Parts: sequence; structure tokens; C-alpha cells
Amino acid sequence: MPSLLLQTLCIWVAILQGHAFNSYILPVPQSHHSSSPVRTSLFNPSLTLTCAQTADDTSQVKQSNRKSKNATKWIACSSTKEVTRAIERYVQGGDRVAELGSQLREPSSMICEMIGASGKAMLVDIERKFPNEKKGSDRTSAMRREGDEDEFYNDRATFRELKTFDGWRHALLSTQYNILVVDVSIVAGNDLDLTCISLIKEFIALNSGSGDNIDNPCRAIIVKSGSLHNLARRLYHAQTILSGSRTIRLRENEQSSVVGAVGLEEYRRTIPFVVRKGDVCVEVGCHLGTSTTIIDEAAKDTTAETGGCLGVDVGPHIIERAKEKYPHLPFEVGDGFEIGSLIRMRSSHFPPSTNHSIYDVVYVDIGGLSGSEGLLEAVSLLSSITNCLEPRCIVIKSLCVRRLASCLVPFSEVWRKEKMAEQANTEPK
Repeated sequence: MPSLLLQTLCIWVAILQGHAFNSYILPVPQSHHSSSPVRTSLFNPSLTLTCAQTADDTSQVKQSNRKSKNATKWIACSSTKEVTRAIERYVQGGDRVAELGSQLREPSSMICEMIGASGKAMLVDIERKFPNEKKGSDRTSAMRREGDEDEFYNDRATFRELKTFDGWRHALLSTQYNILVVDVSIVAGNDLDLTCISLIKEFIALNSGSGDNIDNPCRAIIVKSGSLHNLARRLYHAQTILSGSRTIRLRENEQSSVVGAVGLEEYRRTIPFVVRKGDVCVEVGCHLGTSTTIIDEAAKDTTAETGGCLGVDVGPHIIERAKEKYPHLPFEVGDGFEIGSLIRMRSSHFPPSTNHSIYDVVYVDIGGLSGSEGLLEAVSLLSSITNCLEPRCIVIKSLCVRRLASCLVPFSEVWRKEKMAEQANTEPK
């Protein structure tokens, strides 16, 4: 009793002295697997989080909110026609626009028409052999010809030809741009999604200011990439699922839906939305198995004796402790980037699959991917899981992936919604 009175007195003294109420840490018993002091809410004692975890999750959310205020939209297009439509939709009069992979065809013309005489366009391509006019195919008609730049909107457009594509940094460094239009396949010969993501991130960094005067004037990146367009259609921000503003597509025989979550609470709250009874699941980066247990309970069908969750972590000592804590669950030592080992582990703990999927749902909580960095590694891992394990859904605890979900937009959806709105406005009431 005296201890309780002393704690209460300390709290009121802290309040009177102007200290932040939320910063007071009660000396409650520590969790057996954590060396961090535990924070208990006086209004709901059942809500306990370690201070380190609370600070980490709060910091990530604050960073995410700060970034999202001026976040550049990545408009993913699957065709040249979509790129041209997106330019018409997003480019404004007086804008400064850069185009990488310019062929001086429809997209380039649309850029120059939309910016008007007060705007500026930097059109960049690499040195290339010009197409054989005798072939006359549709493919070559979309390619740049020698001398096309001589009479191409000279009042507002500058064309630059580079020896190698790496020179794009030097070509664009002297000006800040409002819009970037990029087609990596034109200059690289293939749809390289990781190269495209890397280029976009670097462009945004170079296009912004430095030091305390960071200012990103770029409203949108219009990118022609079938793979990024495909990812944009499958990628979900966890909060849009939890709030009900978006309904996740969980269909068999389709590429995996991907949910980006931040913090353990948000990560675990997705479970009822993606896991079904009878599902075979795996958590990569399971640590001591707490999330694995929750997933297992959601997946296990006790009547049919099917479903469950396998926990995988790279640390042997962590897995030993997980097995001691949850002896009824399967745990294995493994690296989440070694997809072959995840396939072999399944056959050791679950009966053969009745569908095409190795696992129905995959949860990912890997150190290095949960923060703001590591986007290329995260996208690469998501691609490997999608293509090799073919799950219905992947949930990844990753700030960088959730940020990508906020900014990556499939233009086909923008176009579809605008056309539906136009149709609704023209229908008689």
C-alpha cells in the first residue's frame, strides 16, 4: 500500500511540475524476454508495450506522416497510351518537365502542349542506331529518327543525347522539375523494376534542396513500367485495410496481394483481414514467436485438423527460446531470403498443398527492412516470395514498403475512376 501511495504522489508531483504525463514509467514487472522497462497505461492496464518498442513505432509513424505531406506520387503506366493520358492529367501550364527515354513521339508532344510557352521541357535519350525505314513496322514507327529534334518545340523544349544512361544525373542536375516522365525499357532494353525504383528515389533526392531548406517541387513521377503497374495494383497501405477504405483482393490463382504495415500493433491487426481457417502460413523473422502464435490461432482449423503457422528466424538461440515458450508450434532456423529452404520446411510440418500455393499467407518481419531504408531489398524479397511461394497475401512490417504503398498509383485505376465519375455526372437523374 505505501508503495502505491508513493507512486500516486510521484505522478501528481510530476504533473504539477509540468512534466509530460505520458513520459512517466511505472516500475511494473519486466517481460522475461525484454530488458526494456515496460510502459503501462493507467487508463487501460492491459495495454503494455516496452518503452523501446513504443518509441520505435512512434518515431516511424511520425517519420511516415512527415514524409507523406509533400510525397511525390509515382504514377505507374502499363503502356505509352497510358503515359500520354497521365501527362495530360498531371502536367500543368508553366511546369518544368523532364523526360528520360524520350523518343519525341506522343508523350513528348503532349508534354510540350501541356506546359505551354511558359514551361520548359528537358527531353533526354541515349545515342542509338536509328530504325530501318524500309521495315516500316509499327514498332519502329514509335522510335526516334535522326534530325527529329531540329524542329521539335524549340521555344520550350531542349533535347539532349547521352552516350550512356548514367549521364542523366548531369543532364538534369541544374534545374528543379515539377514532373518526371521515365521509360527505363527504352534505354535499358527491358522493364527493370528495381533499376526504375532506384532511379526515381535518386531523382527525388537530387531534385530536392539540401540541409534545412529541403523542398521537393516534384508533384509526380510518370513511369512506364508493366512490373511497377502490376505491383501498384497489388500493394496496400495497412491503414486503408484496417479503416475499411479499401478492400483487399484475396483471390486464388492471382499474384500475391502485398500489405505494408508499420509497428507490431498494425502488423498483427491485419491478421483477421488476410488469414483464413485452414491456411498454411509462415512468419519470416518470427523472433520469439508471439506474432506466429496469433497467426497460428487464426489459421488453425481444429475441426478439419488443417492449417497453422510456421515460425522462421535466422537466430538459432532465438528459435530455441521460441520453442521453449511455444512448444506446440513449429519453428525452424532459416534465412527469409533463401526461398528454397522455406519450401523444404513446409513439407516437414504440413501435409501436401491442395492448391498451387506453397504457403497461403506469408508474414515478414525482417530487421533492416522494417525501417525507412531497404526498399530495393524489400521489393526484391517480395518478388521472390510472390513468384516462388505463390501465397494469396504477403504482409510485411516495413516503413519503406508502406510509404511506397502511399505514393505508388496505378494509372489504370485513376483513369477508370475518372471515367466512372464522368459517366455518373452525364446520366439523367
